[in-house]
Amino acid sequence: MSRVFHFETEVLPDWIDYNGHMRDSYFGLVFSLAVDALQDEVGFDAAYRAATGNTIYLLEDHKVYLREVKEGARVRVETRVLGCDTKRFHLYMHMFDPGGALASVGEFLELHVAQRPDPRAAAMPAQIQARLQAAIPPAAEVAQLDYRARTIGLRR
Repeated sequence: MSRVFHFETEVLPDWIDYNGHMRDSYFGLVFSLAVDALQDEVGFDAAYRAATGNTIYLLEDHKVYLREVKEGARVRVETRVLGCDTKRFHLYMHMFDPGGALASVGEFLELHVAQRPDPRAAAMPAQIQARLQAAIPPAAEVAQLDYRARTIGLRR
């Protein structure tokens, strides 16, 4: 059964740029906070990090900006796990404005890392990998997701 993870936050005054809307880097912050919330839910929480010395590193991300978000707006992020192997997991996120309109889409590739003695990729615990895999939607649902796996460039 696929699962959608939810996160909400308010757009703070410091996140607003000279155009009067949320600065692009803060879209990344909101997505990053949503990843933290997902990690806590599946078992990569503070207790896990303290006990194991393991954590998650971001390997790659892509964002599409679709709508302005203003100061004080309460944004909602829905996160889906699109794939998972022993060391990595692929996330796809929708950010919605207070009216429910899609404001941004993000895709993220995360890596499980053993930080001691030197950071290196490491297999995640089987029970956490199983939780991530259980959240993966069917291929037909993934195929319906807009703005997914896009390359960047100019059309000729």
